[in-house]
Amino acid sequence: MTTNESRLAETNSAHIGEGVTFKGAITVPDVIVVDGIVEGDVTARTVRVGVSGSIKGTVTSIDAEVHGRLCDKVEVKEFLLVRSTGRIEGSLAYGDVQVERGAVLSANVSSTRGKEEAPRPSSDVQRENDPPTGDAPKFDPAKGEASKIKLAAAE
Repeated sequence: MTTNESRLAETNSAHIGEGVTFKGAITVPDVIVVDGIVEGDVTARTVRVGVSGSIKGTVTSIDAEVHGRLCDKVEVKEFLLVRSTGRIEGSLAYGDVQVERGAVLSANVSSTRGKEEAPRPSSDVQRENDPPTGDAPKFDPAKGEASKIKLAAAE
């Protein structure tokens, strides 16, 4: 059995083959494999985008593996793997992420992990023995946003 035949044999799954363009929303209970083009929203437990695959729309999944391209809004609740040929553009929210060298993330990126945790103490407090300070933006991955911190002034 070839790889494509085994993909089609899986129940509750879908495969958009290379050369196929699908326009519209699709919901798949288990796995969707995209080797072609999807223009619309995709919801599935697992999303796999092949090297020739592309999804333009809102993607919502538990897990995803990206060799191709995702554009617009992507939410992967647990684990996102972006392979070296993968590209994500737009906005991205993820639980855990692994990005291979060569992959491109051109997105507003935020983690969904730790949203329920208690707020961390502010890092913009100047300590008693610290040198003079100035404000500079710093990315805080726990908040998923830029915040102000105090930096020592250059002498």
